[in-house]
Amino acid sequence: MPKENINGYLKKRKRRIMGEILKGVELKNSRAWLSIHASSKAELMTYESSGLVLSINGSGSLDQGHQQCQEAGLLGKYIASQGGIVFAGGRSSGIMAAVSEAVGDNYAGIVFPEIEQEASKKGQRVLVNSPQPRVEMLATCAPFIVVFRGGLGTMMVLIRAIVHLRNRQYHPDQPLQLVFISNYWIGLLATMMNLGCLPVEFLRELIFFDRAEDILKKIEKFSK
Repeated sequence: MPKENINGYLKKRKRRIMGEILKGVELKNSRAWLSIHASSKAELMTYESSGLVLSINGSGSLDQGHQQCQEAGLLGKYIASQGGIVFAGGRSSGIMAAVSEAVGDNYAGIVFPEIEQEASKKGQRVLVNSPQPRVEMLATCAPFIVVFRGGLGTMMVLIRAIVHLRNRQYHPDQPLQLVFISNYWIGLLATMMNLGCLPVEFLRELIFFDRAEDILKKIEKFSK
């Protein structure tokens, strides 16, 4: 990664999203700041952040002993130790639970009313009115987006993140992002490419990983 681009990932960013915010959040750590709040315009919410902020996504059905949960926990613990902030899907199970346990006070979990009872009690809770703004926020806002293995909800974040990243070619002022994709998704993405519905150019912009340390090697320079 060119050295001159490093600060482009950490600078302040702002994104408005269609939806209603029922409960917002503001978190500040030594190397990061995150605010999710109502917009001045009706039916919009606003995401703002700066510094080392990650969106970590993955299955809510995996046992905590699963390798992907352990890897997600290691990643979250490292980010918190470096003064960063993590936000995720917010449920108290699977990869989301592993991340919330690892990050603690520097964690924000995003849920909507129908799953609020399943929300993690760790960190802070963000409540939005429906699944759509939750997916949009998880997939498009943070400077660093990580997608572990998962089901349909995670796949929605995966596809949206890929499209948003690619759209930067049309909007050069769109903030820089790194999107990390678990090797678990390679088969699906290869099939989509072979069917002609996912151009290979889209895949070249992604960073595939097997373990948390593969991600840390890429982002540790941002925490120094």
